[in-house]
Amino acid sequence: MVPPTWFPSPPSTAFPSGMGMGPFPPYSGPAPLTAAPAPPPTLQQPWWLPLAITFFIVASLASCGLTAFLAFQQASQSLSQSLSQSVSPATLETAHQTVVQDYYTAIQQQQYQSAYIELASDATVKGQHLDLNGYLQLARAQDQRFGKVSEFSVNELDPYHFTVTVWRDLAIYEVHLTFATQALPTLDRITSVDGI
Repeated sequence: MVPPTWFPSPPSTAFPSGMGMGPFPPYSGPAPLTAAPAPPPTLQQPWWLPLAITFFIVASLASCGLTAFLAFQQASQSLSQSLSQSVSPATLETAHQTVVQDYYTAIQQQQYQSAYIELASDATVKGQHLDLNGYLQLARAQDQRFGKVSEFSVNELDPYHFTVTVWRDLAIYEVHLTFATQALPTLDRITSVDGI
């Protein structure tokens, strides 16, 4: 095909030498699509890895909890040991003597609820664990049977064991009182009484 004549021919100086427009290569159709490079192979996660991580986290938390518990136990033991070492036998004796005096003064005045307060929560009275109502019944029965407490005398066997001689209208008898050895004297209460 012949180009139309009405187009002027291109100037020869349009491109510097060696850069002229040469013939175009023949059209061979669209360029072939090249496949994208394959992604690198991924490592398959082992089935046990999440279990191992979970176990590690749980074990770490458990060991932290156990460490905190043991530290608390150690601190409470050393605190109780330091407090018990700082209490002299004379202080312990005086503290227990005061509790026994308060206990029998309340019984003498027939204030049985006040007397009951001087007993430890797990105390035994005549070999029985009594609640307040049971204690009140036993104390009132003792008053009806032998009369009111007119007098009492406290004898200390050691800082944890006392014998009280009780005078009632119809009887004179001894009552043995015991304190727990591990309690602090400021919180100590009577743990065993074999009579009222």
